[in-house]
Amino acid sequence: MNSFTREFTISSYDLNPKGQARLTSMANFFQEAAYHHATKLGFGYHDMKSRKTTWVLSRMRIYMKRYPVWNEGIRLETWPSGAERLFALRDFKVMDATGEIIGMASTAWLILDIDTHRLIRPRDMMEQFKLIVHDDQMFEDSLEKIALPGESRVLNRHEVVYSDLDIVGHVNNVRYMEWCIDAATSPENAEMEIREFEINFNHEALLGDRIEIRAYEDASGEIYFQAIREQDRKEIISARLKRA
Repeated sequence: MNSFTREFTISSYDLNPKGQARLTSMANFFQEAAYHHATKLGFGYHDMKSRKTTWVLSRMRIYMKRYPVWNEGIRLETWPSGAERLFALRDFKVMDATGEIIGMASTAWLILDIDTHRLIRPRDMMEQFKLIVHDDQMFEDSLEKIALPGESRVLNRHEVVYSDLDIVGHVNNVRYMEWCIDAATSPENAEMEIREFEINFNHEALLGDRIEIRAYEDASGEIYFQAIREQDRKEIISARLKRA
């Protein structure tokens, strides 16, 4: 029960123009597997809601050695990988049919009291559910706050629409990733392959919010992003993209 494995087959709607699974498709797989494992452990979405608490994804890092292709079957394994300060950690690995690891991810989650909006320490929740935690972590370094190393510039603007929203009425986590990738993609670099993507979710965005997508590219070619809400200038997300 302390780890969970689920198989996925890459469908046509998961693909980019090169016939590979999109990075955002992989992110959706990770979140789906996390939901099902949390449910088996007794603290899925509906379990948490009944206790007037909820999970909030705060940080995510994805590394893809290679992307699976159309009709390829993959096996995704996930497990709770510990707690750090107010964060509950969950890691993932993606394997192909031969068992080779072709991708990995690490996530950091917060537990929020729905009524008070106060954060709950994850160790208390883990003890409550007698959760067995794997010590295995896919990355050596922790998920830290992403700070832009230079002055950003506006790449795009987006107004939050209904199709951006998730089950709780906030912008879906993967949508933010799509906004960043779309803003950084042009006809000149459309063949760009993303090796690693890291993102911090800092504030929620709601229907009708006007979002400014800003970016800074450093000397190594890594692209750093900010999504700024125009109404109050709050940083909604920060992110980092590393090309192959």
